[in-house]
Amino acid sequence: MLLKFRPGFSLLPFLCLCTLVSALLQPAEARAAGAIPTPDELDSIFAFRGIVYKQEDDNGKGGNPSVDEYATIYEGIWLFQHRLNDTQAARFKFTGDLVTAASYDDAREKAETVSGATGYNPGRFNLDFGWKYRSYERFGLELHASYGQEYAYRSFGYGMSVSQSFAEEATQLSASVQVYDDTVRMIRFDGSKQHDEPRKTYSGSLNLTQTLTPRSLMNASWSHSEQNGMLATSFNSVLINDVRDIEITPDVRVRDTLSLRYKHAIDEDSIQLGYSYYEDSWDIRADVAEVRYILNFVGGSLVLEPSYRYYTQKGAEFFAFEFDVAEPLRSSDSDLGNFDGHSTGLLFSAWQPGWFTDSLTRYDLGFNYYRRSDDLDFYWLTVGWYAPL
Repeated sequence: MLLKFRPGFSLLPFLCLCTLVSALLQPAEARAAGAIPTPDELDSIFAFRGIVYKQEDDNGKGGNPSVDEYATIYEGIWLFQHRLNDTQAARFKFTGDLVTAASYDDAREKAETVSGATGYNPGRFNLDFGWKYRSYERFGLELHASYGQEYAYRSFGYGMSVSQSFAEEATQLSASVQVYDDTVRMIRFDGSKQHDEPRKTYSGSLNLTQTLTPRSLMNASWSHSEQNGMLATSFNSVLINDVRDIEITPDVRVRDTLSLRYKHAIDEDSIQLGYSYYEDSWDIRADVAEVRYILNFVGGSLVLEPSYRYYTQKGAEFFAFEFDVAEPLRSSDSDLGNFDGHSTGLLFSAWQPGWFTDSLTRYDLGFNYYRRSDDLDFYWLTVGWYAPL
């Protein structure tokens, strides 16, 4: 849950963001009240999502008070899926963004000046290719591979998932496995450049979706991952008796997350409740509670979705803002500390005939605000367009 998605950033806001993006890329049939599409729909679609993300640290007072944690990200996601026949489809997804972050930019500029280690680029891109199969007996199989890079790392990924529906799709089971083979660029906070280090991630998940009544359903999931290699952020630093030194974290991390979701239709509207528990081998523990309400207007062609999420975390034992001695494990990364967080969001969607098709096309606009007890604030704005082809 707090694995670094990008150097210097917590994964938690991006988990919220990815959940939102996933929901907004659903097929048109999903707009029916209470409907949850299976993850292997085969219809041809095109979707775009634009995201502006800002992280503010209260003028240097938030998070780690001795580190500037301000950041801005501009991201675009393009998804194209093409139905090959009655049982197969191929998809392609491109993600690209530009990153501006104080520690990130400082390390890159120092590396270019001191060691000549010019970066890949100031942003990030990721290419993902996938193939889907779904039998007439409602068995699903998906294979995919990806490549991504940014200034501080390169990543190769590949994985697969299987799914099966029972009892006229009242019960859906799915499982997935994923492997990432990454190379981390060892650019230190002082601009020095060391040999690149590997990082491997193995993850898997199990998921059950069960219809309880004609108006309600529940979802239960478990995810597990194991990482080894360079797991610290190479350009992070810690303060030891007023002298800066490198961050050192364990080179193994095992993580588990259990989640429950319940969705119930209320006339034309619906409410969704959720809870997740997270723990890892770094002694980090976290609880997440969430509520969403989906309001439908004009027969469902206009949708308003307010949401609230509460997050609380017990941090790692090797976290501190300052150290008296050079501990063998040490980090001042505020994402590894103790904090609580409150997130609120509002999403507005409209279904109208599209520009290139007579089919219903979805346009949406969303805003989220996330505030942590250590005075780190996060904002993100999303705009989207989804079109069946």
